[in-house]
Amino acid sequence: MIKISIDQSAHGSRLDRLLRKRLPLLSLSAVYGLIRRGGVRVDGRKIRQDHRLSEGEQLEIDVDESEFSERERPQNAIVKLTKTEFFRRNFHVLFEDPTVLVCNKPAGLVVHPGSGHQHSDNLIDLATAYILSTDNEKSPDPPVLMHRLDRDTSGVILLAKNTGIARQLHEAMRAGKFKKQYAAVSHNRPPEFEGTVTFAMRRNDHSRTGMKMIVSEDDDDATASSTTYKIAEYRNDKSRLEILLHTGKTHQIRVHMAHLKSPILGDERYGDRRLDDNFFASSQLPRRLYLHAHKLSFPHPKTKKMTTITAPVPKEFGAALG
Repeated sequence: MIKISIDQSAHGSRLDRLLRKRLPLLSLSAVYGLIRRGGVRVDGRKIRQDHRLSEGEQLEIDVDESEFSERERPQNAIVKLTKTEFFRRNFHVLFEDPTVLVCNKPAGLVVHPGSGHQHSDNLIDLATAYILSTDNEKSPDPPVLMHRLDRDTSGVILLAKNTGIARQLHEAMRAGKFKKQYAAVSHNRPPEFEGTVTFAMRRNDHSRTGMKMIVSEDDDDATASSTTYKIAEYRNDKSRLEILLHTGKTHQIRVHMAHLKSPILGDERYGDRRLDDNFFASSQLPRRLYLHAHKLSFPHPKTKKMTTITAPVPKEFGAALG
């Protein structure tokens, strides 16, 4: 339990924004979950995430002291990331203009700080460092992630350069104007050459295998999910797939393909460990999740024209079929 008194510097801050700054090792969803559960209290009361803090209020947070940062990270410390080998190896710009930044995220890089990760080994910190080092403004706005990719998924990811642009893009996303296309390699062959998978999914709270999501057609808490796939090539009992995402549920593609008995190659959470072990034992290819965000189309926030950004499919995807 952490107890702090709100001082003048934090007066007027939204509760959720202050917590994001002071709990850098927690993901955004973890912070909101903490608030919903009553793990954050102001003057002893459970409070909403949009509560504006006032000087003198007492804030109580149910986390270990090791999770808490007394101060925001200095900008000059962030900027120094651009000089590191980690930055050069993991930060790749596909497209940039004054409104948006589009990156090609490598497999293995988390998009946001989270429990178990250092504060700088994530895409949002790398993007912040890049913008601070290249923007002519004294204090440019931090970039805003418009969607997420799993740590082990590579490919296109979009960031807005300020909250106004982020709001416009969120509205377009909610209106169904975003198009997300993926490339994947799976074991076996899906039941049809081309098909749309529509299942209800829910979180799996009792898994011992780490499966966070499951197909659950008869559960009131489950929500609809939809994925279209097409077999681009089938060889050596593996399929190279082109996938279109219609909804954005957690791990959706991985859950859908596993349910079709055609799990994604290298999927340690939902895949087939025996098939993966046999493949990688006899292959020189990297052991990774063979799922890649190949194309992203969205209405540009200024021109309103559809903009498509492509991240080339990694060479190992083609080689995986032998």
